[in-house]
Amino acid sequence: MFNSFKLSVTRKFIFWLNLLLILLLLIPMLILFGYLERLIFQQVKKQAETIYQQIIITRKWIAMHGGIYVEKLPWVEENLYLELIGEKVRLISKEGRLLIKENPALITRQLSQLAKENNLYWFKLTSLKYINPYNKPDATEEEALKLFEKNTIWEYVIIERVGSHTYYRLIKPLITEKSCLKCHARQGYKEGQIRGAISIFIPLDETLLKLSFYKKFTIIIFFIFFAILNFTIIVLSNRFIFKPFYCTVSLLKILRNLYGKQIKEEKQSSIKITNEWELLLDSINKFIKEINYHQEKMEEKIKEVTKDLEEKNKTLQNLLEKRKFLITNMAHELKTPLTSVKGSIDYLKRVLDSRWMAQSEEVYQKVQEFLEISQKNINRLIQLFNVLVDLEKAEANLLEIEISAINLKELMVEVISQLQGLYLEKYIKFQINCREDMIVYADREKLSIVLSNLISNAIKFSPEGGTITISVYEREDKIRVEVEDEGKGLTKEDIERIFDRFYKRDSQGFGLGLAISKAYVEAHGGVISAEPRDRGALFYFEIPQNISIIHKI
Repeated sequence: MFNSFKLSVTRKFIFWLNLLLILLLLIPMLILFGYLERLIFQQVKKQAETIYQQIIITRKWIAMHGGIYVEKLPWVEENLYLELIGEKVRLISKEGRLLIKENPALITRQLSQLAKENNLYWFKLTSLKYINPYNKPDATEEEALKLFEKNTIWEYVIIERVGSHTYYRLIKPLITEKSCLKCHARQGYKEGQIRGAISIFIPLDETLLKLSFYKKFTIIIFFIFFAILNFTIIVLSNRFIFKPFYCTVSLLKILRNLYGKQIKEEKQSSIKITNEWELLLDSINKFIKEINYHQEKMEEKIKEVTKDLEEKNKTLQNLLEKRKFLITNMAHELKTPLTSVKGSIDYLKRVLDSRWMAQSEEVYQKVQEFLEISQKNINRLIQLFNVLVDLEKAEANLLEIEISAINLKELMVEVISQLQGLYLEKYIKFQINCREDMIVYADREKLSIVLSNLISNAIKFSPEGGTITISVYEREDKIRVEVEDEGKGLTKEDIERIFDRFYKRDSQGFGLGLAISKAYVEAHGGVISAEPRDRGALFYFEIPQNISIIHKI
């Protein structure tokens, strides 16, 4: 199963993997331990500061009340110092009990003793000018008091062993207040001066014991997790990396044995192979040389094919130029005679109007009728020709647009007025939703044709007395125009074919109106389409709002 361990690269991988895992896992764990210790000691410090504040409040309350009287029990001490300053230290209650007056220092000392007996914490008052020997500072307290007097620090924190126990010690200064001067003014203290310190002892034995337990437990969990992770990575890497690699190296060794003589000759001039990767790379280099040889041959063939394609591309370009020339000249050559014929018919019609009044009315009417039919068909033929030419130009990428600033509302009104002969017969009403100052940059003639085609289609399919709604929306840098009628709707099949050339959907005409509209809209870099509906068709197109250059599709 683990034949791949015969490879030197496998053994190196496992060694460096274990080293990396230890560093990546052990270092964060040590950081976590440090953070945990800091967090625990921060909580201990908060506890000590809370005790300090409580002592200060208790002393202040007792001082504000001038001390308190307690029953003289066997363990209750008398404060002889109070007699020296003229305080009445003894009272007899109505019940005949002896009461002793105690000051803040004595009461807080008793509270400290009670807390110590209950294994909670303990504290003491200390001063460099102590009166009571109990308040004599130890070495740590003496150092803290000197620093307080120099205003170097405001609190002193240390963890030290006292006897067989470890304590967290917080020493903070005791400030002389006005209520303290009654007793301590004789010592020369003034209000606001530091007259001592409160030294608080928080037991740490249980905390350190638990912290040590958690460290040992975490280390055990770490090594278990490390072993499982290491084993998992080794198994997976062996299965998906080293086992296939071992097979590849084994195959290369077989090939080297089969072609040993040839390989030895090449090996003399190559770098010395020290591990399996180098063996693999050496073999790959030989394959690369072979590939390069075939690649050079392939590049020669590609150059030949490219040269042939370039010649064919030149031929295609010539054909496109000829098509462009043919379209342009055909448009000129065919449009000129059609225009000439149209002009002749216009002239004849004017002559008839002015000179043939003397002829019989019947003959005049007949000639006039035929001329009007000819004129109408010539105009229709010219229009069809122009549309076909523009469609061919669009396919050949030759359709040009001339950009100008257009008031869209005014253009819509102008197009609708040109179609009044169609909509007045059907009593069609129009509703235009467009700002008066809506400006768009586009080809005026082509945009007018697009609007005319969409509106005329809406008129054809609208019922009598119907309403056609034209709406304009601004979408970021685009303008969207919608034309909606109340006629029969469109299916998805209709929309897929309606913009094709010569497609007519229940209407007369060439079937080129929507096809040329699509070409004009796309020439502006826009899109045109319709929405499928059961009733009422909705056509829309979108074009950029601002095109500042002459544009070719």
